[in-house]
Amino acid sequence: MNPESIADVLDADIERWYEAQRNDGTVNRNVMAVGLIMCEHMSTHFPLDESKWFTGTQVSLLGGNRIKKILARHGEGRPFASEGGRTSRGSQDLARSFQEVVNGSVAAGEFGQLGEDGQLSVIGRLQSRMVGRIRADFYDRQRLPMEVDFSKQTRHTIDALLATARDKGGNAVGAVGQHLVGAMLEVRHPDLEIENQGYTTADQQTGRAGDFMVNDTAIHVTISPTEALLAKCQANIEQGFRPMILTLEDRIGTARSLADNIGIEDRVAVRGVEEYVAWNIDDIARYSEAETRRVLRQLFDTYNARVGAAEPDPSLLVEIPENLTQA
Repeated sequence: MNPESIADVLDADIERWYEAQRNDGTVNRNVMAVGLIMCEHMSTHFPLDESKWFTGTQVSLLGGNRIKKILARHGEGRPFASEGGRTSRGSQDLARSFQEVVNGSVAAGEFGQLGEDGQLSVIGRLQSRMVGRIRADFYDRQRLPMEVDFSKQTRHTIDALLATARDKGGNAVGAVGQHLVGAMLEVRHPDLEIENQGYTTADQQTGRAGDFMVNDTAIHVTISPTEALLAKCQANIEQGFRPMILTLEDRIGTARSLADNIGIEDRVAVRGVEEYVAWNIDDIARYSEAETRRVLRQLFDTYNARVGAAEPDPSLLVEIPENLTQA
């Protein structure tokens, strides 16, 4: 077998080892760290030998700096771990079971016969695939971090959350904006049923007047106002609805210009998502810090519930900060 084929066979064995550690759909971070580091040990000795990777108290190399370097080699620069659990008995047992699986692989003999370059090629492939698992089971499952500073305006919290979502890339900022507005409407109007659709469903606007209907107002949440959206607003008016566009603050001018182009600028309300949500929080809280704390907690609990019900991506959930957990 060539190095690529050897890597395929070894990785299939590692995959079975990895999946055997999954519990309730999740994999502990130590499993990921041990997988990376034990592959690293394969570059210095093989078959793996406990006397060479175990110091008597800890798994050698299993530290945050080494893991960070391996992740960086494979294009991943986000924080992962500070120490990697190297002294835990669990990590030692994981390393022993990894050793057993890899040493017992049908490809072990052929890996051992490869020259240094061939072995490094195999190890690079194995670690690259482990980094892929880390992305799927760790990074992609991380909730959006959020910070609430009560010395600053409420708008700052909403701005920061949307900026974090924007940095995440993809559809994240659009999905967060939509579900944030939906949660705000639900908190603001507990007597009304506020529809909850997945972001891509809402974006398609399949047969619906808007992302949300509140009495006779059709609310459209968008990060990028388009002529097609304004055509829908014009259709709303013709159907007897009052259209409202909620967009990012820096896109308000675009939305108003598009409305002006088709002569409905005085029939469409255009507001920034950031200011709309922040103003509603402050208004419900009656500008009290204690009440703002309570409303923010209610808002983000509602947001997480709506995201959990409508979206398959758990990384759109918000990590509620400690200063709201006692709200």
